[in-house]
Amino acid sequence: MKTLYKQYIVVTLVVIIASLVISMFLLGELYNKVVREDTDEENLEIAYELVHIVEEMPAERIDEYFQSVAKLGYQIVIIDENQMQTSYGTKFANMELNQEMLDTVSSNGIYHGIRDYKQNFYIFNHYANDVKNTIGVPFNIEGKQYALFIRMDNAALFTEMHYLIVGFIIICAIIIFVAMILLARQLVQPLKQLQYATEQIAQENYNIDIKINRNDEVGRLAKQFQKMAQQLAVNDQMKKDFINNVSHDFQSPLLNIQGYANVLKEAENTEEERVQYLEIIEQETKRLSALTKQLLLLSSLDQKNLPIEKKTYSLDQQIKELVFAKRWLLDEKQIELIYELEPIEIYADKHLLEQVWDNLLSNAIRYSEEKGKIVVTCSRKENVVVVSIRDHGIGIPKDSLERVKERFYRVDTARSNQSSGLGLAIVSEIVERHNGEFTIESELGTGTTVSVRLYDK
Repeated sequence: MKTLYKQYIVVTLVVIIASLVISMFLLGELYNKVVREDTDEENLEIAYELVHIVEEMPAERIDEYFQSVAKLGYQIVIIDENQMQTSYGTKFANMELNQEMLDTVSSNGIYHGIRDYKQNFYIFNHYANDVKNTIGVPFNIEGKQYALFIRMDNAALFTEMHYLIVGFIIICAIIIFVAMILLARQLVQPLKQLQYATEQIAQENYNIDIKINRNDEVGRLAKQFQKMAQQLAVNDQMKKDFINNVSHDFQSPLLNIQGYANVLKEAENTEEERVQYLEIIEQETKRLSALTKQLLLLSSLDQKNLPIEKKTYSLDQQIKELVFAKRWLLDEKQIELIYELEPIEIYADKHLLEQVWDNLLSNAIRYSEEKGKIVVTCSRKENVVVVSIRDHGIGIPKDSLERVKERFYRVDTARSNQSSGLGLAIVSEIVERHNGEFTIESELGTGTTVSVRLYDK
């Protein structure tokens, strides 16, 4: 299996090797187009100066002179008319002369071996220890023709400073390579921690502690990953709580239905008792049906990419129809209802908002005292539509205000059979899908005011 660490090292080596190859190629081009011509000209000037001095000095001192010049760091080869060779200084590895070099003796021409030598790869031609890699000029001593072939001794070119430079380059390359390996390890280690954390999350173990203290992108990724794990833990707990709550809310009416169905089997039940038991079964069945509808609605709202069907309709007419539909409940508890509804056309999902007003008004009726009062208002301020429902009921404790929008949360457990604990959660989800705001203000023993703000654009 390929690991990021190995890939990083391989890529580093490839980059270093590619850099060296490209550098050698570019240096070779520079050498061929610039340095080689200059080197050839410099050696040609030196050769002319030497033969000029040699041609004017006594013949017996020529050999001594060439030896002295060779000690200064030059490789010299002399050819006479008979093609006899005399070498001074370090001998060339290849002493084989070509025809052009031999013709230099008699033709009085110039041999540009440094400029034209191309037997090796690019810049390596410069360091070829070959007699052909020289500059050649003819000269005359006492009527005899000779040719001088000369170049700087390659060994002499590498002074102590050159060795220091080469050593410096090699040490830098080693340090860079080691640094890249350490950097790769530093990069891979936190990724391994994240990989392990991912494996733990896949096994539903959200209690992980990622110890990555960095201020770069990897550090920020680790922090976000830790937050994600914490949120997954919260969501997992919420899912378990949700299942427990749903199971409880289904189990309770089902047990009631089962229990009263068994009681109905007994022959000694009076007609009045039988009707009473059937009414309880019917009530529990409706309760299950309502709970199922609410769960299906919440499930659809949880799909954030699910489009909502908006259209323009009369909001005040919708609320008014809903109030009339609840009239029998209001009369049953002798609740006075006051509504102030401005004529408002709104662009929204009519079906979903009907669920909002139905839940809020049902809660207001459910938790209002007998002979109480409910006030419903609907108004527009510029592009904001505000719907408010205020009751004078039992109110909500302050410590519960933040939680009433949670699914299955009930303020009064003694009255848990009256509510599924999903109504305000549904309201909150629908209002959020409309990019609106849902607020609750309440005081225990005084009443509750719920407000929905919708931005009509």
